[in-house]
Amino acid sequence: MSRAVRPGRALALLLALALTGCGAVPSAPQRAETAPTAEPFVSSTPETSAPQETGGPSAAPQEEETMLYIQIGDATLTAVLEDNPSAQALAELLEDGPVTLEAENYGGFEKTARLPEALPQNDARITAGPGDVMLYQGDTVVLFYGSNTWAYTKLARITETEGLEAALSGGETAFTLSLQP
Repeated sequence: MSRAVRPGRALALLLALALTGCGAVPSAPQRAETAPTAEPFVSSTPETSAPQETGGPSAAPQEEETMLYIQIGDATLTAVLEDNPSAQALAELLEDGPVTLEAENYGGFEKTARLPEALPQNDARITAGPGDVMLYQGDTVVLFYGSNTWAYTKLARITETEGLEAALSGGETAFTLSLQP
């Protein structure tokens, strides 16, 4: 039996040598030939990751974000619209100008107002928190100063939440949404 094993090993060795000669198994010269191609890939990786750590590329999308302005009483709240069909539909609604909505406080954690038309929904069970601007049942905007878990579609996020509860929990019965400050 030992004779049957040795010729098989020899055959495997010969096959490996033959494949190496044909280029089927990568060899050192092939890696050296691909090194110049790999250099730009290697050099682009640090450039891509280093600015992300310092805020480089992540700062660029902020310049392209669509802002939503919410005027309530004497306060103007600034929010960043989400990148989804519901938020895009809201922005299209506001392109013709500001929309003032009749509002009411609800549950001690949110202010709600009906939109003049329904927007596309993509509801998911979400725990909304202070500063979230949500769409409820397709036609109601909800401004959160507290938190609640329910099925919503996220429309925007208010950028500054300091003083938010005072601005939203008051007795104001309307707020205005616009794309311009």
